[in-house]
Amino acid sequence: MKPLFKALLAGTLLSLAAAPAIAETQVRIVSGQEKQNGDILKDIFSAFDAASADVVVDLQMDNKSDIETTQKVLADIVAGSPPDAVRVTGAVFATFVNSGRAQPLDACIDGQPELKAQLDAGLLDSFRGPDGKLYAMPFYTTLPALYINVAAFKAAGLDPANPPANWTALREAAAKLSDADKGKFGVLMYMPNTYLFGSQMESAGGHWVDAEGKPTADNPATVKTFAFMREMVEKKYMPAIAPSAFWGEFAALFRSGDLGMMVFSASSYPGLTKGLGFETTLAPMPIADDGSVVATASGNGFVMLATDPEKQKATCAALSALVSPENVARIVKATATVPHNTAAVDKPDLLGDYFAQNPAFKAVNAQKAGIWYAMPGRANTEFHNVFGDIQFSVLNGSVSPEQGAADLNARMKELLADN
Repeated sequence: MKPLFKALLAGTLLSLAAAPAIAETQVRIVSGQEKQNGDILKDIFSAFDAASADVVVDLQMDNKSDIETTQKVLADIVAGSPPDAVRVTGAVFATFVNSGRAQPLDACIDGQPELKAQLDAGLLDSFRGPDGKLYAMPFYTTLPALYINVAAFKAAGLDPANPPANWTALREAAAKLSDADKGKFGVLMYMPNTYLFGSQMESAGGHWVDAEGKPTADNPATVKTFAFMREMVEKKYMPAIAPSAFWGEFAALFRSGDLGMMVFSASSYPGLTKGLGFETTLAPMPIADDGSVVATASGNGFVMLATDPEKQKATCAALSALVSPENVARIVKATATVPHNTAAVDKPDLLGDYFAQNPAFKAVNAQKAGIWYAMPGRANTEFHNVFGDIQFSVLNGSVSPEQGAADLNARMKELLADN
């Protein structure tokens, strides 16, 4: 090799070695509920990392509830070390928006016109703040559904293809499925927050607040809903589980086969039914007799907290992966939820064939969705805690349905006045 060529080659190799690598921006994303659907998030962001040349996601997960995760993130904000994005549900969404911590994502979506045209505008509304701005990138939207233990149904002479559609039918089916001596319950139909109760109360014609935002929780529909749930407990068709124990017990109760039916969020279905020794299916949520369907939509998404422009750009890129047609199809199949990207529904290889083969999921998603009522700021978390305690007092007979409704309305007024 000639000396001149050797020198040129050496110089080229040296310059290549000294050239700076393409800068990567790391995005820290925090999420709770790892056991419920953490795997799909890990898969999506791992694939994003592999395809991205300049953004890498540091996904930090734990199995805490969304409220616990929110409390930890709020503490991190105060300490000056907030994540770039955090996963939220309707129970805590308002906390970040009303505190001014959530950063709008409108520019992120507007900068991707093809993707924006594919997104379901109606579903996006549940991720908007009072000012109309988009404050969370959707992960999934879940509606209440009736879980059916098919084996128990058939053993009781019931037809799982003809599920209860109203409270009377639900009561009759629960009676046939219950056996107090054997610890068998016909149904479980509540949570220690307002998600399911709100759906039932609104189906009976009630509302949490009036047109001026004043509490109306002591309306006849609230009393009627409390009374129906109390009746189910009195007749031993339904267990009464304390709020502090509910989240740890409901899954075990269903998976043991000791529940014939359960009214719950559809998104829990894949996790709850994995590895079961008996067949299950879903159906639309039963509603009050002569009522109308109002299925509270729980919007589960990621709020951006990053304020640095470069971090916001990187966070936008990472979160946008959640709403691509391919990933929306994967999310819906993993969570039994409503698709946010219409292109995923239109394509047979994504969700078209899937819904054709799973008509029960399609029927659940076809329910008329309603907005999950939220109080302003931190009052919303306290509102759910107050509701859970009052609901349990009604269920165990400590207070009457009328008194429970009156107590709830009074506490709502106090919380709104404080905020």
